[in-house]
Amino acid sequence: MSDDREIETGPRKRSQLVKGLDRMVASGRVTESEAEQLRATEDSGEFETAIRDIRVRHAGAKLTAAVEGGHMTQEEADANLERLRSGDHMQSLRAYLRRILPGDRK
Repeated sequence: MSDDREIETGPRKRSQLVKGLDRMVASGRVTESEAEQLRATEDSGEFETAIRDIRVRHAGAKLTAAVEGGHMTQEEADANLERLRSGDHMQSLRAYLRRILPGDRK
């Protein structure tokens, strides 16, 4: 799998994300606590950290499902999760998880 380093969210994209937080909370994409954390960030570094934490939470659930479905080992899931925690965006992993977990679009 090829991987991409996390791309910093510019001010315009950040503004759009913050405006859509109520909708994302209502849909279950982010928790109220995560939305509050994003709203409270004062600089782009804090915002990127909060976004990464949300991605890690989502990926953790999907990786658990992939392990339970026999699509990868626990060791592979743990390694992927650690890479996400370190800032790898890993679009290829996201595409792979969408393919093997077709009913899960979050």
